[in-house]
Amino acid sequence: MTEGVKSAERVLAIFEVFEAERRPLRISELVKRLEIPQSSTSTLMKTLVSNGLVEFDPDTRTFQPSVRLAFLGNWVLGSSDGLAQIQTLLQQLAAETGETVLVGAQNGLNVQYLSVIVSEHQVRFALRPGLMRPLHLAGLGIMLMTQKPDDEVGRIVRRYNAEADPETPLAVESEVLDMVRRARAHGYCETANLASPGAGVVATLLPLAVEGRFLAIGLGAPLDRLDSRRDLLKDILLTEVNKFTGGSTFRYQVA
Repeated sequence: MTEGVKSAERVLAIFEVFEAERRPLRISELVKRLEIPQSSTSTLMKTLVSNGLVEFDPDTRTFQPSVRLAFLGNWVLGSSDGLAQIQTLLQQLAAETGETVLVGAQNGLNVQYLSVIVSEHQVRFALRPGLMRPLHLAGLGIMLMTQKPDDEVGRIVRRYNAEADPETPLAVESEVLDMVRRARAHGYCETANLASPGAGVVATLLPLAVEGRFLAIGLGAPLDRLDSRRDLLKDILLTEVNKFTGGSTFRYQVA
């Protein structure tokens, strides 16, 4: 791996730590979380500060992402306050349900979790922002595949199997297609023990203002709590997403 690629990966990891912690951090905290040399971390943070992407407080010796960073890429969400609107939606869902709220987007053969609000329950479903999972092994990933025709879903599964580690169980194309078709028909999906034993997710699509762009959004919980509140959680999720989109509908792709 070249030094440039390594530095880029470390910068991304830094911002994922900030997203997970959501507070100013000292160099020592970043070093501990990233497990990289302090000298390298210090150099990266100085570069980010000089470029206006990170702010440094000399009194507390802490760093935090700048307002400028928050505005970068907002155009992808279709409006200048798109990110703020999505975060408000996540906070509303977390407050109403008390469960973990997840937002993700497709990244190659994976769904990548962009933002996570972890439940305050002692027993909870917990993931970190930036984590990636195969599309077919996540409720959010199943929802993202509903916007693809069946033949493309099949190609995704076959490519995953071709690239999978020899010790990794292969995906069964017919089973994945069945999950995608059910989610496409219902407008939401429910998963259990798909990637996290003892946990499940209720998920749907989150249409963005930019034509043809979607995120996936879901509520995750331990199965015992999810089973007892399944209909309630589904109704809250779909209702709040409907409010977010102004009641507009979106068309599901067909095979």
